Amino acid sequence: MTKTILLTIAFTAASIGASFSQETEIDLEARKASLPVIEERVKQRYARIEEIGSDMLRLHQRIDEGLGRMVDRLAEIKDSEKSGYRVSKAKMEIIGGLQQAVETFNGQRLALERDLREGKSAVPEEIAGEVITHLDSHVEKHFEQMLKISKSFAQDENVEKYEQTGGGGYYDSGTGWYQDSLGISDEWRQNRRDRTMDKKQKAEVVQALDNSIERCESLVGGLREDLKSESLSSFEREVIQSELDAHLSMLRKRETQKDDLVIVENPDTTEISRDAAMELEDSISELLDDVQRDLRAVAEKHTQLNREQANVAELKINLEARRKWLKDYEEKSEE
Repeated sequence: MTKTILLTIAFTAASIGASFSQETEIDLEARKASLPVIEERVKQRYARIEEIGSDMLRLHQRIDEGLGRMVDRLAEIKDSEKSGYRVSKAKMEIIGGLQQAVETFNGQRLALERDLREGKSAVPEEIAGEVITHLDSHVEKHFEQMLKISKSFAQDENVEKYEQTGGGGYYDSGTGWYQDSLGISDEWRQNRRDRTMDKKQKAEVVQALDNSIERCESLVGGLREDLKSESLSSFEREVIQSELDAHLSMLRKRETQKDDLVIVENPDTTEISRDAAMELEDSISELLDDVQRDLRAVAEKHTQLNREQANVAELKINLEARRKWLKDYEEKSEE
């Protein structure tokens, strides 16, 4: 039960048997006394919003730093004949983690855009713009990281399939010519593994780019339709146009990034041993667990932020209604 309801009940009980003028006087004093209380609650909620925003920023930075260090490390190494496909598998797992981060931040951006356009956001316009720019920067960074890892995969090479494993080739007058003993080379096997993993990861990265392109095209189409409305205020039209420009820019960038994946040069990477690859697997597993926990925390913070924004919006409506009532009452009293 809110303070406002409690105050109303208390003053109603106190006014039983009193005259109309006494009841009005008591209600007037109660309404005046409630203003600073609600104003303080609004300040507290804004302080809470700022605190949640700081928590989200800290989580974003931690995710970025962890993924950034691992991306830089993975971009410099490749599998050896001993490690098999462990490095390639680790790279694909990080690409998956980056995709998850992109989806999380895109979802937050979309929710904030919707709240701004519908007038439901308690975040000031300039701060909301900074938040959107911040989320966009994370999305772009993670796409660049995906592409960096993608281009670090070992490319297909012309490798001889067979190698001599025994014999030297000689002729025996009694039995004929003895050929060399041949077998499939380890280098060829590794090249085939590299080729297979490169094909898989490229398909995954292209799919991520296609998903982003499809999302941008859908948003661009919707925003263009929204701009056709004649009932838009100048502020709403400005917000929609800004979003349209941002998504058009993003769409062009994704198309360019997709084109860049068609031809990839053989990267300058270093082979690592089987033991080093196994240690890498453990590091990747720990990092992705950390990232998933942080992403869940970010999502929870986003929910908290939405809840606090709704609370602030209700409090401000209540506050303005009380101020208007008092103003109207005072004007009537002066007549």
